[in-house]
Amino acid sequence: MNNVESTSKSSLPSKDRSWLKEKVYDLKRSRTVELVKTSVASLMKDRNRVSLAALSARSKEIDPGGRGISESAILKNQEARMYYEQHRSWRKSGSGTRQRVLRTTPVRVPAQIKGDRDAARVRYRYLRLSKAELVERLLAVEDAHAVLQERWFQLNEEVLRWRLQADGSEPQLRREDA
Repeated sequence: MNNVESTSKSSLPSKDRSWLKEKVYDLKRSRTVELVKTSVASLMKDRNRVSLAALSARSKEIDPGGRGISESAILKNQEARMYYEQHRSWRKSGSGTRQRVLRTTPVRVPAQIKGDRDAARVRYRYLRLSKAELVERLLAVEDAHAVLQERWFQLNEEVLRWRLQADGSEPQLRREDA
């Protein structure tokens, strides 16, 4: 193999391209920061929410060239990102996970459930519920079942009492008939 040295300018170490950083990249970074600052100020003045999408849209309105800045440019530029995060409308929760607002609608268990109901339709309806809604529904059904079971025990106890009373009265009725 031949050992040929590359003479391409693109293969030069990045130290040799300091002019590119100074003349191109630093100017782009400072332009992004300035557009973010003026866009945030404009949004806050109009009492609008400060978000990445809103900043990107407002920067296009403010920029004399009409180019604006993209959301990714804001996120990749450290100074612009810090400024955005200080002024954004949305605040991160402390737990790091997204919190869901639970609905506090009371769960209603139907008084009568038909035996010939369409099971596929009921299954589809349950699949559309969230896990929290299913848990609430299950607890309501268990509570209703406990109430019905208690009533069933009370009725059986009453039937047994009537039966014992009838069995005790039977010998007297036989004597009276005789």
